[in-house]
Amino acid sequence: MKLLQRLSGALVKKKGESAIPVELRKKIRLLEKRMGYFFRNPSLLEQALTHPSFNEHTKGKEDNQRLEFLGDAILGGILSLHLYELYPNDDEGSLSRKKAVLARGSTLASLGSKLGLPEALQVSRTERKNQGHLRPSTLEDAIEAIIGAIYLDGGWPDAQRCVLRWLGDVNQMLEAGESGFNPKGQLQEFVQSQNPEEKIKYHLLREEGPPHNKRFLMQVTIGGAVIAQGSGKSKKEAEEKAAGEALTGLRSEHHPTQRTGS
Repeated sequence: MKLLQRLSGALVKKKGESAIPVELRKKIRLLEKRMGYFFRNPSLLEQALTHPSFNEHTKGKEDNQRLEFLGDAILGGILSLHLYELYPNDDEGSLSRKKAVLARGSTLASLGSKLGLPEALQVSRTERKNQGHLRPSTLEDAIEAIIGAIYLDGGWPDAQRCVLRWLGDVNQMLEAGESGFNPKGQLQEFVQSQNPEEKIKYHLLREEGPPHNKRFLMQVTIGGAVIAQGSGKSKKEAEEKAAGEALTGLRSEHHPTQRTGS
């Protein structure tokens, strides 16, 4: 009887782990090492890594959008508390500006790249072929989803510890971020260096969500050609994300943007 108990105990896996494909399980374990957090329930991390496109041909598998919603709120709370304690003499406006720097898309996408998220993300074949797993907005959403997953798995202390560990020196990050972040201005400079006559315009494509949790989708066009889209909790944030996406794409192409028609 005792032998059977030992054998059955040896076969017991973490909750949700047995349903995860072997190859993905390996990637998850590597990611956990880089994050400095090991899930009690690995299926939460699997869900956090599942992009909505992955479910196009895999029905019934939950994607990371709900976890992203939760993680966004948890991240906001962690940053607010940390900045409140770190800068006791700052007023509300100053704290809000600092929080915006730390919580913006480019900061989170950079964290996602450093943690190696692109390798572990579950996206559709089409999305991967189009390098969607490298898209800043995809990495940002995944980081927020992972924060939500850690909160559900280990609670506030673990989520707080991980976020602050990933951010590192907040003072240094704020100095670099506040001085160097201007995607709309950088996009304007890049386009003018290629073709000064091209006009950059931003268009609101969609506004969704309840009043307390609005989400905006903006589109940026250059010379009438649609270049990129970006979403955010305000029109300004969405425009900045769209500009950042456009800038990344244009720089990688290494050629001027062309009109689609006149």
